[in-house]
Amino acid sequence: MKKKFGIVFSQGSLMNRLLRNYAFFMILLTTLATLLISWIIYEQNRNQAEATIQEAAQSTTRMLNDKRASSRIILDQLSGSFDKTENITAYLTKPIDEYLSYIYTRQSDSDDFSLFSRELKSVYATYDDLSSLYISLNRFPEYLESTVQKKEGSIKQGTPRLAEGAFYIVMPMTQGSMNGNMFLGFKESDFAESLESLNSFDGLSVYLISGLSNRLYTYHDDGLSKPKQEKQELLFSNELQAGSQLPTKQLNKDYYFSTQKISSEYRVLVTLDKSAVLKQSFIDIQPLLLGVLLLDALLLFLLIRTFKRYSYQLEIVTDVLDRASDGNWSTRIDTQKTEFELRELSQGINHMLENIEQYVNDIYKLEIKQQDAHMRALQAQINPHFLYNTLEYIRMSALSEGNEELSDVVYAFSTLLRNNISSEKVTTLKDELDFCEKYAYLYQMRYPSRIAYHIKIEEGLENFVIPKFVIQPLIENYFKHGINFTRKNNVISVKAYMNEDKVQIEIKDNGKGMTLEKLTTIQERLETRYVHLNESIGLQNVNERMQGFYGENYHMKLSINETGGLTIMLSLEKGINLVQSTIS
Repeated sequence: MKKKFGIVFSQGSLMNRLLRNYAFFMILLTTLATLLISWIIYEQNRNQAEATIQEAAQSTTRMLNDKRASSRIILDQLSGSFDKTENITAYLTKPIDEYLSYIYTRQSDSDDFSLFSRELKSVYATYDDLSSLYISLNRFPEYLESTVQKKEGSIKQGTPRLAEGAFYIVMPMTQGSMNGNMFLGFKESDFAESLESLNSFDGLSVYLISGLSNRLYTYHDDGLSKPKQEKQELLFSNELQAGSQLPTKQLNKDYYFSTQKISSEYRVLVTLDKSAVLKQSFIDIQPLLLGVLLLDALLLFLLIRTFKRYSYQLEIVTDVLDRASDGNWSTRIDTQKTEFELRELSQGINHMLENIEQYVNDIYKLEIKQQDAHMRALQAQINPHFLYNTLEYIRMSALSEGNEELSDVVYAFSTLLRNNISSEKVTTLKDELDFCEKYAYLYQMRYPSRIAYHIKIEEGLENFVIPKFVIQPLIENYFKHGINFTRKNNVISVKAYMNEDKVQIEIKDNGKGMTLEKLTTIQERLETRYVHLNESIGLQNVNERMQGFYGENYHMKLSINETGGLTIMLSLEKGINLVQSTIS
């Protein structure tokens, strides 16, 4: 696996660099998108948290108002008249036997008099959410403590000690000259159920404080840890004792909070732990993070798999190019291992390598041929001297024997041989025609009664420079293809003369000639530069050499003359080579 990643993310390859950049920007974009969505989720949770604490405060306020309404009814039921307050006073201050006697005496005077313990039980029966009841009178040290477990209550001395953790409604009692306080405690579960039904986050706390800065009710959900509860309780108690203020500044750092004031008697403080909101936000973001990680991993896997295959194919191509650069032109790319544009590229490279290999082979063979020619040239430097001396010996022997004809033949042949071996590329028109004359002479000596020739050069054209061997092949072509050896009047004529501003060389024979159709075809091909004729190699050679030497100033024309033979006319511009009066 490490090697695979090394291939894909290695330095140097353009494709791998593109992959790294693409992967980087892909991860960057998905990360930024994830951060943005995470921030949106957090903001939504924060707004929901603030809405939750507002709703908790409003729910507590509604519950409090409901209990206050119930409390007023209970207050009126227990102390709504002077007789009822008298009954409460007697119940709190008289011994039980005196109180019973008192009730028996007063019942005859008023219907409101009944056993107060019975009234208390009636209240508990009517309000099943009532958990406790305390009554204290300002003029007496005794107070009444009544609970669900002991509804008739008990008389105690001192200041009422409200049960810790319960919720109490404090109701003032004023009736005539009698005043005091009635404390009604309701079951905590009603408030807790109301708060739990709306709590979307852990860490919710609710405090209910009376106008006297007494904490009447406290709620903490299970999500708030004990250390945080204790720290919050301590902070809350210290602030209330110090100045009856709520610790909003201290809570602002770690909690969202909301306060509400209910008339002049009660205040509600609701707090929500910020860390709980962060925790819930992280829980909400977890599926997104997991999805992004899986998506990035999947995309990277697909990218690596795709680019690895592409890089592998590219590596095949570059390896072949490296071997070719080392001189191994026979190497080829296996196109079955490449795809799409790389296959097309591979096919193009293979074709290029095939051409290069062919060119190299051709050049190598040419070099071998050149070496062979060089060897032959070295041999020719030795053999001609021996051959010339031998021919000269034969010629002198013929002269000594009085055979001048044989001597002339040997001399002509020796001259031809010397001219063929000579390395000059150009010659004068006179030397070229002298060479052609000796060539025709040798044929005449071979067929003395069948061949005649005539060669003429106009005065002033002797030193006109032309490429070597441009007239001799045309004469040779006649002796090979045009002459009729069954006849005795075979004639070939070569004339060089001026015609206005042109130098013209005319080769005319009375040989077999050719059909008009064939003549037209050859003439059309001769008009195209550097054409390769399928036949008439002599004509092709002369035409290409003359075109290369004179360019557009040269022209060759073939025609059928009056004898049925062939006339070849070479035309040259007058001034192109007249300046070359000598041959270096």
